[in-house]
Amino acid sequence: MKRVLSAAAFLPVFWVIVKKLEPGVYEILVAAAALLALRELYRLAAARGQRCHRLLGAAVALLIMASFVFAAVDIRYALAFGLIALPLASLWRGGEWGPALADIGTSFFVATFVGVLFGYLIDLRTMSDLPKGEETGSDLVFLLFFVVWGSDTAAYYVGTTFGRRPLAPTVSPKKTVEGAVGGVLGALVAAFVARAWFMHRLSVGDCLFLGLALGTIGILGDLVESMLKRGAGLKDSASLVPGHGGVLDRMDSLLYAGPVLYYYYLFAMRAH
Repeated sequence: MKRVLSAAAFLPVFWVIVKKLEPGVYEILVAAAALLALRELYRLAAARGQRCHRLLGAAVALLIMASFVFAAVDIRYALAFGLIALPLASLWRGGEWGPALADIGTSFFVATFVGVLFGYLIDLRTMSDLPKGEETGSDLVFLLFFVVWGSDTAAYYVGTTFGRRPLAPTVSPKKTVEGAVGGVLGALVAAFVARAWFMHRLSVGDCLFLGLALGTIGILGDLVESMLKRGAGLKDSASLVPGHGGVLDRMDSLLYAGPVLYYYYLFAMRAH
């Protein structure tokens, strides 16, 4: 029930943030969520004994996200900074050199993972060349969240009610094949509801593709995060959102689905 109440409370708030407020408000909130996700991933790494460079990692992630917002900021700035600064930080810190490569690699991977995938959530919002009516990039953002949340909710309730066959027992024992099928069907239903409600330019083919693709990739993103938590020996990445754990527990599916919607729009929807 906490899952439904959290989603029900946040959905209208999110609609106002995306549709009614200035884009900068949304971008700041995404950046804040990204920093929380970064903290949670470094927490998982710390549970395995790795000493990540958290402040430098945050700087790399923010530079990467800035490259999605400002044309003058090239993503290569962030990559060069990270590749130079992180090894130097390990050298300066000293200690045993055996874990240095793992510490540097994890610090860089986490920063890049967060910066790039949250960057796509920002980039979707900046799109403003949709050709029909008043639809803008804000509609794409809400479409992404609406379909993925629909999939997540359906997967949870179908899985807990009808789930019998484990989907990936070594990674997430509670996830079932039935729940995954329910999640994809939930994404399909949500895509068609979005077409009737606010994203009128979606064709039937768009709804079918996006429902199947976003539902499937969202489930895979969820499994990836479960893999990382299991490797760290932790149940949740944090306890920030009631019924959902941390930011990563709530946004893992969205992070993987964002680039799929972004590139589908670029190469398919925009060509209509």
